[in-house]
Amino acid sequence: MAVAALVLGIIGTLFSLIPGIGYWIGIPLSLVALILGVVSRKNAAANNQPTGSATAGMALGIVGLVVGILMFVACALCVRAANNSMKEMGNNPEWKKAMDDLDKQMKEAQKQAGEPAK
Repeated sequence: MAVAALVLGIIGTLFSLIPGIGYWIGIPLSLVALILGVVSRKNAAANNQPTGSATAGMALGIVGLVVGILMFVACALCVRAANNSMKEMGNNPEWKKAMDDLDKQMKEAQKQAGEPAK
């Protein structure tokens, strides 16, 4: 169990570093590594066996969880900021006028090129 905790902790931490889809895999793997690390460390300590791998798996599980949650929060804040910026741009009359002018220029260019205007 200690080796499984260590391997899952490594994989979970690495996946947690990948923005976007990575933390959807990294957080659950890190959580499983943390649980396996705690259980195997208790078993090893009770049987007077070495606890190094279990402790490393537990530590990597904690690191993977923290990094995955921080990456999730950072990505959510970035998406929120981009959404707010787009809403502000959509309410700006100068931006609307610029987009209307661009649309007119595109239609004129299509007419000159002989393509039907949409």
